[in-house]
Amino acid sequence: MIPAILASLGYGLAISLIAFRCAAWLRSHPARMAAALAAACALLHLPVAGISLLTLLRGTLGDLSLVTIVILASAFLRARAQKQKNTSPPPLPLAYIRLFACAGLIFFLLSFGLLPIDIYIAGYASAALPCLVGALAFLLWLRGGRVLSLALLTALAGWRLHCLDSTNLWDYLLDVPLLVAALGCAVFSRRSPQGQASCLPCRRPDALSERNRSG
Repeated sequence: MIPAILASLGYGLAISLIAFRCAAWLRSHPARMAAALAAACALLHLPVAGISLLTLLRGTLGDLSLVTIVILASAFLRARAQKQKNTSPPPLPLAYIRLFACAGLIFFLLSFGLLPIDIYIAGYASAALPCLVGALAFLLWLRGGRVLSLALLTALAGWRLHCLDSTNLWDYLLDVPLLVAALGCAVFSRRSPQGQASCLPCRRPDALSERNRSG
């Protein structure tokens, strides 16, 4: 029951954020945002050819990790403030994005047996992995990465409470959509003058200046 609710929430948040990018007016009011999320979650449960979209997504991509759900929830909550201030999401350090993408890629290569080392088994009974995740969350909190720190701590708590079908800690930390998103950000992100990167598509400066003059 809980895994299905979390999967519905996670994929519903993802669909809502995509809708916000396509139709900015949806995030112009909290009621519209809530309605968009409710509609996305309802859409996931509509049967198509005898199977719901949620079942199809869970069967092909698997359940979203708790880290992904927390990141999506944070982006959803920031969407209203971004609309009011007419700003993009806070930039992320490009080095962090690339490091996360490389680590996730290496993990999936190892877990699928494409490399001779199996680290997936460490997520079952090893005490080292939870300690490492907790230490990383503490360091991220000290460095101002509050969302990622909270995401890691949520994953640890959810793993202890068995909130997902899996009992492996890795499944609470990583998933395929998160890896694809990290790789996409690492490849297509734009760097700000402060050496940081935003995962939103980059607009050309001339297009921005033309828009400002016309406005």
